[in-house]
Amino acid sequence: MTQPMTQQSQNPQAANVTLYRVTITLPERVTTREAGHIETVFSELMESLATSHLQLADQRWLIEALFDFEPERSVVMAMLDQPLGVLGLGDIELEIGLLEQRDWLAENRASFPPLHIGRVWIHGSHVEQPAPAGSLPLMVEAAQAFGSGTHPTTEGCLRAMQMIAALSRPAPAKVLDMGCGSAILAMAARKIWPSSRVMAVDNDPIAVGVASANARLNGIAPQQMRCVVSAGFAGRVVRQVGPYDVILANILAGPLRRMAPDLAPYLVANGWLILSGILNEQAVAVERAYAAQGLRCWTMLRIGDWTVIVMRPAAIGAMPGLWHGRRSAAIATQEE
Repeated sequence: MTQPMTQQSQNPQAANVTLYRVTITLPERVTTREAGHIETVFSELMESLATSHLQLADQRWLIEALFDFEPERSVVMAMLDQPLGVLGLGDIELEIGLLEQRDWLAENRASFPPLHIGRVWIHGSHVEQPAPAGSLPLMVEAAQAFGSGTHPTTEGCLRAMQMIAALSRPAPAKVLDMGCGSAILAMAARKIWPSSRVMAVDNDPIAVGVASANARLNGIAPQQMRCVVSAGFAGRVVRQVGPYDVILANILAGPLRRMAPDLAPYLVANGWLILSGILNEQAVAVERAYAAQGLRCWTMLRIGDWTVIVMRPAAIGAMPGLWHGRRSAAIATQEE
């Protein structure tokens, strides 16, 4: 996954910041998960400003990281030695250089045109065209690209919510977005179900601050969408407001599995659970963790390498045929 850049790091000319770029190229045999693990060396261990991993046309992987200091080649190689060794990779292409000074924010905005996912219309403040008739507009700045619907994990959740809205009446009274990040899912829930009370929760105070700012930007009042700092369900207010009619959790497979015993009791008897941030090969393990808590898979959506699982209490049963687990986002889009 791509770590979102800050506003400052995306416009180095305006902020008078000198940036350095580190790039490594990995062979095509490396999997998506393995490329992501290598990326985390930069994002988690080396204090990079932003990271990304991208599969090139020749199927090799390009991993990039931005720094506001010039990393030493020996330090970078030392940090990469163990994870590369596990993958059996010896010599790799490593480049460290000064990043060309350009108007990165303007370029990023140009690469972030409005995005339609079902009825949800996502746009930045730089977009001047009016919202299409019948759409549910959400404004998200280009600097928050990871939480803007461009990633399959976010897109899948947005599609799942709209499926539920088309199938289920009445609208949910309470919606929980666990691990909200930029709160795009929480805000979309509020747009899809205008009468719902939405709780946006993250363990990162900075993320919660961004979520609150995004809510204000979209005209969503605090009493309509509450943003809370909490490590999962540890926060008292998260427990007090529950149980919830719809719970969204776009995190990662490991934390999702560990959260299952804490989450399941806070879903109402006829509720909906949307789980995302799951690689296709991880879906069975995540589904089993929640099946052990009395939930059952209702349907799945696969977009590229990623799976979204929609679950309900086991007593309700499954609903085959809405989305087949192997169907692509392209097919789903064509049917809209």
